[in-house]
Amino acid sequence: EIKAQATGVHIDRVTQLQDSIDQQCQMLFKSLHYLHKKAGMVQVAPEIPVTQQNEGADSADEFTARTQEIANDICRQAKKIDALVESLPGVSVSESDQEREFVELSQENDAATRDLEEANKRARALLGDISDILREIADNAGKQKKGRDH
Repeated sequence: EIKAQATGVHIDRVTQLQDSIDQQCQMLFKSLHYLHKKAGMVQVAPEIPVTQQNEGADSADEFTARTQEIANDICRQAKKIDALVESLPGVSVSESDQEREFVELSQENDAATRDLEEANKRARALLGDISDILREIADNAGKQKKGRDH
């Protein structure tokens, strides 16, 4: 039971990690969109003039502040992902220990499968017994009714 609880916690951590990675991807996508849509045009070489301005661009100060905020959010999310990765089982466990745990879990799974099959077998036998009893009751009820009718 303790193993099952621990495994559930591991799965929860994996789900948290997946969600955090999804959030990181969304943040990166949105930040690229922001940079593309809100960046002002800047001349980068004297021989290449800026011929068209970005009408939807933020002011330079606003753009700088917002990009700094975006960078901080991305770094915070990356640290959260790192912490989740470090908390996963097996990160600090040797390969042989992981293999040993896998074998133990596999054996537990096999035992649980056998228990389930045995319980299923018993349930089917009980269902058969109950069906037989109900059939016998129905037959007796039918015989009693015929006896009363005659």
